[in-house]
Amino acid sequence: MILAVLSLPAAVIGYTVTAAILSALKLPAGIAELALIFVPLFVAGLCMVPFIAPLVDQMAKRDLAAHRAEEAAADRAPKDPEAPKD
Repeated sequence: MILAVLSLPAAVIGYTVTAAILSALKLPAGIAELALIFVPLFVAGLCMVPFIAPLVDQMAKRDLAAHRAEEAAADRAPKDPEAPKD
């Protein structure tokens, strides 16, 4: 959870630095406007990935373990052999 909180400052720093660099470049008017909108957002997202990826990986492992436990429970024979299966 702490990594998810740390991802926000990393994104803000990445966005700010990228916007400053792009503002200093002499780009044509149309390209500069588009670049100032999309490129900093892309860089901010890339800065967040190292912090968010372990959190997503942990959630995926937890869900996979629950899924495997459900499958194992379904494969076991019921206590009453004449009980209907759901």
